[in-house]
Amino acid sequence: MTPATTGFAKPPDLPEMVDDVLDAARNLDAARLDEAAEILVAHLRRQSDPPATPLVKRVLGELRRWRHFGTLQRFADAMIRMGCDSHFVYHQYAQALIDRGELIPALDLLKRLEERARNDRVEYPETCGLLGRTYKQIFVEARGSRLGMGESALGQSVAWYNRIYEADAERVWHGVNVVALLRRAERDGIRVPNAPDAAQLAARIRDHIGQRWTEVLPAWDYATAAEACIALEDWPGAERWLGKYLAAQDVDAFAIAGTLRQLTEVWDLGAYGGQGGALLSVLRAELLRREDGRISLTPGQVQGMQGADPSTFERVLGDTGSTTYKWMRMGMERARAVAMIRAPDGRGRGTGFLLRGSDLHQSLGDGSFLLTNAHVVSDNPEDCADLCSEEAAVTFEAAAEPGFSAPQYGVAGVVWSSSPLDLDATLLRLDGTPHGVEPCPISKGLPFLAADQRVYIIGHPLGGDLSFSLQDNRLLDHEGPTAGRPSRADRCLLQYRAPTQPGSSGSPVFAGQGWRVIGLHCRGGKEMRKLNGQSGLHEANEGVWIQSIRQNMAKSMGG
Repeated sequence: MTPATTGFAKPPDLPEMVDDVLDAARNLDAARLDEAAEILVAHLRRQSDPPATPLVKRVLGELRRWRHFGTLQRFADAMIRMGCDSHFVYHQYAQALIDRGELIPALDLLKRLEERARNDRVEYPETCGLLGRTYKQIFVEARGSRLGMGESALGQSVAWYNRIYEADAERVWHGVNVVALLRRAERDGIRVPNAPDAAQLAARIRDHIGQRWTEVLPAWDYATAAEACIALEDWPGAERWLGKYLAAQDVDAFAIAGTLRQLTEVWDLGAYGGQGGALLSVLRAELLRREDGRISLTPGQVQGMQGADPSTFERVLGDTGSTTYKWMRMGMERARAVAMIRAPDGRGRGTGFLLRGSDLHQSLGDGSFLLTNAHVVSDNPEDCADLCSEEAAVTFEAAAEPGFSAPQYGVAGVVWSSSPLDLDATLLRLDGTPHGVEPCPISKGLPFLAADQRVYIIGHPLGGDLSFSLQDNRLLDHEGPTAGRPSRADRCLLQYRAPTQPGSSGSPVFAGQGWRVIGLHCRGGKEMRKLNGQSGLHEANEGVWIQSIRQNMAKSMGG
């Protein structure tokens, strides 16, 4: 006999709630993660006993691993208030504060944790390491200022890292941070009292890890050995260890981004070019190839990656080096065709990109035209655009030659436009074209929808440096052939999860293979209506298929 159903869904049990949080974290679904975490916290709050330590450690560990630092901070805060008083929880709370830029609150918390965790053989070294990292970040963000904590923070960072390395030489990560900071102090003319000899320390760390070359080591050990070689200007050694690091199973885009930050912010490799600059190009290229990362590039960095030595890629990345180099170079070439659209006061208001006229309409010939959103530039008052065409200034930041400002152009006229309520697109004729910049090619079709299908957006979020949006850059859905069901017959939309910010409007959306334009980025939000007649809302960014723009131009311009 079948039991009668009541019509009410069974409420999730604790394991299901934890799995929901972990699944959302791993899939980088921020909206679902926040909801799942709130449900879990509410459930734990109703219990008579504090949450179990293994459960709390598992959730906090995964949140940190996938860099959900906002959720990590809120969850750790809730656990502490529920009676989870372990050093690990405070450690993770401090980690979240550091990565969210709240350095002074992190410093205060870590100083108190250092006092109470001195007998904890696991957490005490981690706490001292975080103190070292906090002071290091304070020094870096001081940007050379001698005021307040700026200069003294470097010495404090060295002291905390060195305290742990001197007590345990196996903690090579702490040791190599001492090396990096002492080398930085030498360059900046800062005296660090009672400091060890940086060269001797670097050689000791390199040789210590080198004795275990044939073993499978944690990824951070490979990165540490590479840093030690950089300190000794052993560039072949740095390349070998970096190759092992990027091939390690436990390395991901977040780790690569951290290494890249260390080599640029502390080591200043990009400032000196040469072999050090080549290593940065390899790391940036690998970050581009992987999910869950984000790169912002200055014009000089784009130029540096274009001029990178292909042999370095082959030495570091082995058989895939040549392929990675060619793919990265193609992306950098596309970046040169992406422009910042500025207001008369010089502030960035949006993004645009060059296309060949004949790719959009045969009457336009082989000249280059700039495509952007109608809500960014339009001469139709009903569009409520940020700028009219005569106000807009267009600069190609990545096309700037070393030592020169980016080429800037005015708008000679609007060739074609479609309202923000329709395609939200404007095609502009510029009063000149940057020398040596090729327009972006367009794709005739859309990628097949698959779980691993990715898109790339290049733009100027918040009017800042050129940014490649890669974090969670999956193609979610599109209304194109063959299974698409467009909500309007003359418009095909696509949705993706690449993070964008104000200023990204008008950016090109590229397919990964061939770096061809598939769409014009228009908008994004936490509650975007799903495509193809599906019910519900989700967090997504949205663009218009480039072929929809092409077809609408044909109708309005003839042909």
